[in-house]
Amino acid sequence: MARLHRTLAWCLMAGSILTAVSCTHTAAQPATGSQREALPPWLDTTGVNIEQDIEYANVDGTSLKLDAYLPEQEGPHPAIVHIHGGGWRNGDKSSHAVDAVTWAKAGVASFSLNYRLSGVATYPAAVDDCVAAVKFIRANAERFNIDIDNMAVRGGSAGGHLALMMAFLEPDVDETNAAGQPIQNRFVCVSAKNPPTDLSAADMAGEPALVAFMAGTVQEHPDDYRQGSPLTHVSADDPPVLVMHGTEDRTVPYTQATLLEALLKQVGVPVELVTVQGAGHGLRNGAPEDVRAALQRENDFLAEHLGVTAPPPRQPRGGR
Repeated sequence: MARLHRTLAWCLMAGSILTAVSCTHTAAQPATGSQREALPPWLDTTGVNIEQDIEYANVDGTSLKLDAYLPEQEGPHPAIVHIHGGGWRNGDKSSHAVDAVTWAKAGVASFSLNYRLSGVATYPAAVDDCVAAVKFIRANAERFNIDIDNMAVRGGSAGGHLALMMAFLEPDVDETNAAGQPIQNRFVCVSAKNPPTDLSAADMAGEPALVAFMAGTVQEHPDDYRQGSPLTHVSADDPPVLVMHGTEDRTVPYTQATLLEALLKQVGVPVELVTVQGAGHGLRNGAPEDVRAALQRENDFLAEHLGVTAPPPRQPRGGR
């Protein structure tokens, strides 16, 4: 794995993480009252403890928060980190509430996080924030009653890009497993729906959300585009990967998936590409049975690696 170059912002964040860990070591409680208002009223949360708006870091006065969806039964539990999409400039952690509750009911702790959007801070802020959130979750394993050696990460579009970065980036030398030994990977697997994988590719050139995220074009910031690409950080010891992509995606072209698949196969990393014929971005306009089959395959893939029974997928939806 290759290590992402850290900026001053990341150094500032590191101190904030320590503060967040030391200040939030309290027992998780179910969300009540106004905290429940963001959840769909029809969502059955029986058996799930929900703790919302947990600050995992504070960067220059910007509070970075995540939501935890924790099974009520005895643990420690496997866990999934959900990363929202939105072109790095929109979106919110609440978009994964249904998925997170579904997995928590299946015995898998779920975490959905916010990160600084490109209108607030450009690359590598979102990547750094996601790393900080993952470190915070791992550091609070006892609080959340999770098994840090059995965690997965998933996301779609920009969230898929960030999920792949989390899976491919080198852990810091002081990151350890539950036994206190150094780790090679933070996650046992990663799932990404229509993710950008090579930001420098010609078919991504000029994409407005990407240019905003990178604070300029590939000609202006070639090194950032390379370092910000999941492909750059692929190595033989990466965890298994599942990618879902539509053949008619005009926002993140299907070739972004095939490029990643080819490189992962080349270095020997297990990879599965689920292709949805005729589907656009977010698997929109794909045949309903094909989209549902793709989403079920994602759940099966995650469940296989986490050692649990896969829940049924939520209804197909679009989204970046």
